Amino acid sequence: MEQLCAVWYGKHDLRLERRVVPALAARDVLVEVALCGVCGTDVHILEGEYPLVKPPRVLGHEFSGTVRDVGSGVTTVRAGDRVAVDPTVSCGGCFYCRAGLPLMCDNRVSHHGGLGEFVVLPEQIVYSLPPGVSLEVAALAEPLSCCLHTIDRAGIRPGDNVAVVGAGTIGLMLVQLARRAGATHVLVSEPSSAKREMAQRLGADVVVDPLHEDLQAAARDMCGGRGVDVALEAVGARQTVIDALALPRRGGTVVLMGVASPLTEVPLRPFDLFERELTIRGAYIREFEFQRTVELLPLLELQSLITDRFPLMQAVDAVANVKSGHGIKTVVEPH
Repeated sequence: MEQLCAVWYGKHDLRLERRVVPALAARDVLVEVALCGVCGTDVHILEGEYPLVKPPRVLGHEFSGTVRDVGSGVTTVRAGDRVAVDPTVSCGGCFYCRAGLPLMCDNRVSHHGGLGEFVVLPEQIVYSLPPGVSLEVAALAEPLSCCLHTIDRAGIRPGDNVAVVGAGTIGLMLVQLARRAGATHVLVSEPSSAKREMAQRLGADVVVDPLHEDLQAAARDMCGGRGVDVALEAVGARQTVIDALALPRRGGTVVLMGVASPLTEVPLRPFDLFERELTIRGAYIREFEFQRTVELLPLLELQSLITDRFPLMQAVDAVANVKSGHGIKTVVEPH
């Protein structure tokens, strides 16, 4: 059986072509892709800025679908099941896996392929959906799992004040998760008026246009003259990282989740870290959060985040749409 898919061959080189769908091994699952989100990471990959991924390969790591066939040894899903996909597999034997840090695995394999009609996946990364969860919402499980990992890294406590820098897909998920973690006040920094409005609808108390308003002053006003307890950076741009580092109170925490270019640098004063006793953490994909993520899918507002749709034949346009910053979540529908 052949399928149409979008294959990345190198910098600015994404081609539509037909490829044979691989045969199933005993523990493999054949998934017919329903929807695939286009991520900012896909833009970095296409522009040659993401060294962990090598061409040629079918792109697309945020996808959901329906099981069409299973290998002889598969026991957890069956044909007809609607599923979300955790696109990474760790080896289980390297130092990091044995230390309980599979996201740092030396031999981790990424199973992209959502920008195609079908994908063959190992059974352990395919998760059946809770009743009532649509395949559209399920396509957002992968970025949501990264957000859940970020919230875990942030250590938000009930009663904390939280700032989210950026109100794209990731930022709007973080707003909802911060609320569920117990944040009493949430501030969002976002230059787009439409995204600020969406952030308010999803739980932000204060929204700020950082291009025309004093972001630090707004954070202090929200927090009784202090900074926030936790700042979450969800963009990956130089200025948004600088903004996030400036927002926490003394003893506060910053978690950097946005995927910046490997060449991006920001100024950092060691005395500032010393005097504020600031904690800075990164949040890189996910560890063991995917099952929890699937259980959260029916409890969050995710459908409204999908704003722009493209057929698979226009995959290049879909990536360009994300690069331009248009809309919130751009998705590709292979069928």
